[in-house]
Amino acid sequence: MKTRRGSTIFVSSMMLICCFSTSGSAQILPEADVECEDSVTLDISPGSVKQAIVNCELTNPTSGSESIEISYQSGNLNVAGPESMTVGGGQSVDFQVAVASTGETPAGTYDINVSVVVTEWNGVPVSVFGFSDEDVVEVEVQPYTVCSSYRPSAIFSEAGEDVVFSVVYSCDSNEENSLEVSLHLLEEGSSQETMWPSGFNDMSVDTCRVENPMGSVDCDFVLTTPSNLQESWQGCLIVVDEITDPGWSCSSNFAFPLTVNEKETVIPSVGIDVNGTVLEELGVTEENQVYFIGGGAGIVALLISLVFFLRRR
Repeated sequence: MKTRRGSTIFVSSMMLICCFSTSGSAQILPEADVECEDSVTLDISPGSVKQAIVNCELTNPTSGSESIEISYQSGNLNVAGPESMTVGGGQSVDFQVAVASTGETPAGTYDINVSVVVTEWNGVPVSVFGFSDEDVVEVEVQPYTVCSSYRPSAIFSEAGEDVVFSVVYSCDSNEENSLEVSLHLLEEGSSQETMWPSGFNDMSVDTCRVENPMGSVDCDFVLTTPSNLQESWQGCLIVVDEITDPGWSCSSNFAFPLTVNEKETVIPSVGIDVNGTVLEELGVTEENQVYFIGGGAGIVALLISLVFFLRRR
């Protein structure tokens, strides 16, 4: 086996020498040059294509046609590109390499090695001689954090009552961070959060935080409401972390309606047929109310007669 391999190398070498001797002042050895973009960014956030394209150029600086193999080393990333190309003498060919990844790849910088090896020169096998080149592409996997919440559909309360509720807050992320989740109050029709009306206060006991990557937390809130409302207050609550822009309106995906109604004024009823009325407190009951009514009517009639008599005199 060793003898055969040695013979093959010898024959190939002699063929190369013959080929080189006819090329004059041209490039006397097989060679290939590969040049790629220095760096690309890769967005793997939800909804993105999760792919980046690297543009490369393969050059044959010699006078003879070359068959060239292309290989890639990409570590945690997925790479797809041409595995071989034929390039004519003194020519260049462009090609593209697709870089992709899943959303679980941590944010950071990754290197891709693009290597080329000349396997044939003018039809002569030359891969044994190792005529090769390589280039390194820097791929920056961008950080992302996308959060959502499972919250009440709506809350109705009476003035002065405490509003107690919970929100499940979850994040899809490829970076480590700790985010505070807080409560915000918007009046109906408002496009930004202003100073809360008097009587509204966040009295939640614990600070709520979501730990990423891929974190989820149950947040408990307690909100006081004004006790002296003269009319119904309508708006919404927004529960969101410190870096997410929820879109400050009550139509936000993080918002849910809040209605606080004024207290109803209770007027006590007065009558002879309802328990706890004024007449009952005076000792009037269903059994003796006829006598009380009759006596009262008699007294009224007597007073009218007395007034009439005095006028005639």
